[in-house]
Amino acid sequence: MVAEIAASAQTKPACENLKDLQFPDASILSAESVAAGPFALPPGMPAKSVDVPAFCRVRGEIKPSPDSHILFEVWMPTAEWNGKFEQMGNGGLAGSINLFTLASAMKKGYATAGTDDGHQAAPVDASWALGHPEKVKDFGYRAVHETSAKAKKIIETFYQKSPSYSYFNGCSEGGREALMEAQRYPNDFNGILAGAPAHKWTDLMFDFAWNAQALDGPAKFISQPKRRAVREAALAACGEQDGVKDVFIKDPLRCHFDPSVIACKGEDLDNWFDARTDRSFEENLCGSA
Repeated sequence: MVAEIAASAQTKPACENLKDLQFPDASILSAESVAAGPFALPPGMPAKSVDVPAFCRVRGEIKPSPDSHILFEVWMPTAEWNGKFEQMGNGGLAGSINLFTLASAMKKGYATAGTDDGHQAAPVDASWALGHPEKVKDFGYRAVHETSAKAKKIIETFYQKSPSYSYFNGCSEGGREALMEAQRYPNDFNGILAGAPAHKWTDLMFDFAWNAQALDGPAKFISQPKRRAVREAALAACGEQDGVKDVFIKDPLRCHFDPSVIACKGEDLDNWFDARTDRSFEENLCGSA
């Protein structure tokens, strides 16, 4: 048994050796061992740094077409790997790898991976798509699938065994990626979590444009005090659906609150909330009728 363990330790490649791993349409850019402790995150992340266990960090690029440039990362805990793989999704229009989510998954014992979806840009910048149909394909479905295949091979090489289970976890754009994986590549993952998927893009884009036009200008905004007035009136009408007073409405479909009940009949006030007493919502929101 001791000899078998020693032989296994000798055949298991060091993290840095993964730099030599070969793929027909991809290359490993770097492979480095990262010590346990604070790990600095790039700007735009939820925190400036995050504590991580010791891990092997592999960065690579995939080029399934001449106009493709998909960046990806694979993070693998050096010790206490749970034997599973969890790939993390993006948000917005992608454009970067969310290292914060990779750290979160890895701290739970997972080997994890993420991709920029084939372009580097701010999450609300779609200029990269104009005139680049192959990049649109990478963003639409190809980058996540290709990253999954490469990540599994890297994980298998590093640990000398394949993941026992593979999962995809994404919200919003990541939720759309999750649904696309389930539709196009159902064998990539054993389980898929599609949170708040942004999957009806035509409807979404028209909604965004409509909202932008509807709110174009300060005069078109509903003031914070008035929003709070509507919130309190709605909670007063529907906040005790199960007999317990809460600060949220548990079943909106059973709430038939009509905002017109607090419509002004007199002078329109904007500081009703800060100056209110025990008067009604209407009396606080409006002047004397």
